[in-house]
Amino acid sequence: MYPPSMIATGSVGAAICGLQLDSADQSQWGDSLTDLLAKITNTEVDVLKECQEQIERVLVSSLREGRQQQQQQQTQRGPSGKGLDELDQSTTPTDVRDVNL
Repeated sequence: MYPPSMIATGSVGAAICGLQLDSADQSQWGDSLTDLLAKITNTEVDVLKECQEQIERVLVSSLREGRQQQQQQQTQRGPSGKGLDELDQSTTPTDVRDVNL
């Protein structure tokens, strides 16, 4: 739905806003950042905000699922430590097509 440049810009905005440097004025600072990014990439602010919010929702959902899977694996393993599968497999995707947004 969004062009790659919009996804990249939304990702940068979401990452910077996710740092939560100063929570007191984060919404104003985040709006200024979004405005600046929209001007740099020559996109509409509303479309960029929607893209960034969608990226943030997907990340929150993905992190929840990852935590649940990790907890399930830990309960299945028990107190013995790392399982054999965990030692053999990396969790880092080796291909860009493996990353789902």
